[in-house]
Amino acid sequence: MNRILVIDDEPALGENIQRMLRPTGVAVVVCTNPVKALADALSYPPDLVLLDVRMPEMNGEEVFARLHAAQPKLPIVFLTAFGSVEGAVLAMRSGAFDYLQKPFKREDLILVVERALAHRKLEQEVQSLKERLDALGEGDTALSRSPAMLEQIERTRRAAGTDATVMLLGESGTGKEVMARFIHNNSTRRDGPFVPVECSAMPGTLIESELFGYEKGAFTGAEKPKKGLIESADGGTLFLDEIGDLGVELQTRLFRFVEERAVRRLGGLTAVKVDCRIVCATNQDLAAKIKAGSFREELFYRLSVVSVKLPPLRERPEDVQYLAKFFLERFSRRYGKSIAGTPEFYEALLRQRWRGNVRQLKNVMERLTALHQGGALVPADLAEEEPGEEHAASFAALPWKDARERHLAGFEAAYAQAVLSRCHGNVSAAARESGVDRKTFYGLLRREAESGGGE
Repeated sequence: MNRILVIDDEPALGENIQRMLRPTGVAVVVCTNPVKALADALSYPPDLVLLDVRMPEMNGEEVFARLHAAQPKLPIVFLTAFGSVEGAVLAMRSGAFDYLQKPFKREDLILVVERALAHRKLEQEVQSLKERLDALGEGDTALSRSPAMLEQIERTRRAAGTDATVMLLGESGTGKEVMARFIHNNSTRRDGPFVPVECSAMPGTLIESELFGYEKGAFTGAEKPKKGLIESADGGTLFLDEIGDLGVELQTRLFRFVEERAVRRLGGLTAVKVDCRIVCATNQDLAAKIKAGSFREELFYRLSVVSVKLPPLRERPEDVQYLAKFFLERFSRRYGKSIAGTPEFYEALLRQRWRGNVRQLKNVMERLTALHQGGALVPADLAEEEPGEEHAASFAALPWKDARERHLAGFEAAYAQAVLSRCHGNVSAAARESGVDRKTFYGLLRREAESGGGE
């Protein structure tokens, strides 16, 4: 049950508010002493405060200032007499939720209370979501100290408040899905669903039915109608990851949806309206694909109203130590260990090439935390993360193209085996940890044979 605290030195007004709000099912606590009320609100925060402006001992503006400083998310509504409205308006500019001018009608009171409590609930749900995402390492707070990355984060933040489609560009592992969730959680659609679709994970025939859904009898095995992922995103955000892997025919259907905001299921005759925000991501050069005729130019322009390019980790040296410490602290808490990095360890991190970007750094820090006995990490702990000069010299007799292929094959195989080992042989879990689908992960494992035993 929501609890409302009324702070007013007139007992009759408090009792009247209790009577007017009784049918709404909220608990109303009235306090005529502003000093005691402030202490109670600080120790046992209510869901809403109705605060008088003019009171002895401590005026409402002072109570508001102290309470808002301690609990900035708590909605506070001023109760003003004629002549003190200006002060309430000024307080709203400082963070007050609203004001009611005395004498007020019951319907006006109920309306402002319902709005304030709905706002409070939304703030609490967003905070809960942030905490859950942070626990998973997928928080909507984009972490960076790099000027180049901070510029893109601010660009994304500005776009999040609109319904414009956003195209996230960058190498694998730079955090495109984290940024997509950041957009969703900072948008007006935050209460709606966030529906991620990995376009590279399914063959064209399957992804079409998954995206657009189907009616009963649309094909063999379609025993009942199924809503597609696009429909599932109604009221929220549709995230199309690796959009560059969509076939041209599917691009045509997607373009029609983007233009009309309606989908027709496979085997269906009527179009279904879908109201969703679209965010896309790719690590490919779409301009080159457009020239090659493998990506529709008109679709590109409709999906990239706002383009955000996430720089690779090698171009963000300011972030290597910052993110490494962040992940080390998180995984130390998760595994119940006390581990820190020496200055030499963090210097060694800067010498790594981080081909897998932030995802690789995160996985490395988790592996080191999981396997380390405790204490301090030193450069030697990173010995297996990058091949040394001796390893590179073993490819020197090969042409560049072959040497590069052998090296990458060995890296991919070693990486996949390490993640698989950490996940105790569970391929599905290892694929999730790696940020790829099962088919792609099996491909990484097969690279071991191609690389000559992971040389």
